[in-house]
Amino acid sequence: MELIKKIKNKKELIGLPDFLVKEKLENYLGKNKIKLPLKEKDEKIVIKEVRSKLREYVGRFRVKFSSKKRMEFLEKEKISELLRTHSSTKERLDSESYLILKKIIAKMKPKSILDLACGLNPIALAQKNIKYYASDINMEDLNIVKLYFKKKKITGKVYVSDLTKEKNFPKTDLCLILKTLDILEKGNYKFAENLIKNIPCKDMIISFSTRTLSGKPMNRPERTWFERILEKINYKYDKTKTFNEIFYIIKK
Repeated sequence: MELIKKIKNKKELIGLPDFLVKEKLENYLGKNKIKLPLKEKDEKIVIKEVRSKLREYVGRFRVKFSSKKRMEFLEKEKISELLRTHSSTKERLDSESYLILKKIIAKMKPKSILDLACGLNPIALAQKNIKYYASDINMEDLNIVKLYFKKKKITGKVYVSDLTKEKNFPKTDLCLILKTLDILEKGNYKFAENLIKNIPCKDMIISFSTRTLSGKPMNRPERTWFERILEKINYKYDKTKTFNEIFYIIKK
């Protein structure tokens, strides 16, 4: 559909799958009782509104580099530069977060990892001796991860997934959900509870930002609502903080 192409014609949205764009478009048209075809003026409004909804999926992790430039970094094995094209992985490179995360994972000794809403995390974390499932809503990020896995001969699978609808997850030793739950749950704590209960894994690492969107430190970076969920479903957990992230290490 031509309208879907127009909606996706933004650097930060181009990697989103057509099915998601179509769903948000149809929801908006139905909710507002708008019928196709659209007049030029109405089309501009629809495109703007649907893009606004879609940006909730890319959130604060927007890419500021072209797809061509990112592929160039991968081909030339400029891994640090590649990771810096994604703001979430850039933050972890600029702090001690990846070092701490790698140490935590090493102590857990997983043979398989499921990384949900992964972004480019697998490029920093995947190892040859660990089977790695990388899942995200952004196909552009996943294509880069897939090529990286092939290049480095990492055993794994890459697949598109909308976490608000996903029900069937691969069974793994460890599941990572990094800086994502805040964006998805939006006050719907039952969603977060059902999600973590539904994932068939032994252990989980779930993280949250300790900084506001403006970059200021949060007064209370711990997520008490999340801790209450873990206590309610009787999951044991530890937590550790870095400059800009708090990690919950969970035993199911």
